[in-house]
Amino acid sequence: MSNTWTNSTFTNIARTGFKAFIAKLAPIGVFSTDFSAEIADQGTVVATSVVPASDAAVDLQDTSTGGSGDRESANIIKDITTTSVSVTLNQQPVAGFTITDEEAAYIGSGVWEDTKTRVIQNKAWAVANYVLDYCFELITQATYTTTEVTVAASAFDMDDVVDLSVLASAAGWGTDRNYLCLCPTYLGALKKDNQIQDLSASGIKVVQDGLIPRLDRFGLVELPTLPTAAVYGSTEYLMGFTCVPSAMAIAMRAVRSQAVDQLAAYEVMTDPDSGVTLVYRSWYKPGTGKLYHTFETQFGASAAQVAGLQRIVSQ
Repeated sequence: MSNTWTNSTFTNIARTGFKAFIAKLAPIGVFSTDFSAEIADQGTVVATSVVPASDAAVDLQDTSTGGSGDRESANIIKDITTTSVSVTLNQQPVAGFTITDEEAAYIGSGVWEDTKTRVIQNKAWAVANYVLDYCFELITQATYTTTEVTVAASAFDMDDVVDLSVLASAAGWGTDRNYLCLCPTYLGALKKDNQIQDLSASGIKVVQDGLIPRLDRFGLVELPTLPTAAVYGSTEYLMGFTCVPSAMAIAMRAVRSQAVDQLAAYEVMTDPDSGVTLVYRSWYKPGTGKLYHTFETQFGASAAQVAGLQRIVSQ
């Protein structure tokens, strides 16, 4: 007897995986802008525009700074300029698992319910980690050439956060949607900082719940896989970065099945707010007595506003 499951079970697998996928990809929105909505009209290469920071205003009456008393002066009114960003959807990570007829019977009885959930989450996380690591590999010194902050994990503290805030201010970021993204060792160093641990001074309950909600102008984001992204090692030394969401462009979409009727289950899930997309497929092979399950997505990423990201390196 084949290990068929009810439709509700397939839906639960899809929803469990998608929930884990979105949670793991939460950091992506702090350093990238999504252009998925434009994919339908452009195929696998998304060409879009990023608006650069505005030129400084001038005193209309001061000719020494560009003013001339004429509001149509070229020194005051300029054409709109944008930077074109192309994103090629050339990455298609997939992860999955199989369940035998015997295992399906146990899971259907609730015996392995917790195990099933952990397996689903781990596979969805694997796809999400692939997406994140691919984006991290784009954050090289050759591309993001803004001022770097070089500091060892053991020395990283609130004073460095203030220095990073000053650099962000000088770059014209404003104070809205600024983020400080750190690998675990650097975030851990902040938690040890006496300036942060002193509740009477900071008001942050880091010693109670381990969370630092915001420092200076930055929302804090932990990036567990950042130090192990393939391109780094002994070449880039990237341990974190400050950023605004326009620093990178990303696009994501589903690869549609040609024969949905040949699958036991098929579902495309897209988060309307972030554009994050995940596909769940399941199919049964009588010869092996196994039900196959996969999660996958297709995506691409590219540097956008390189002045919108400042690297934190260990050396």
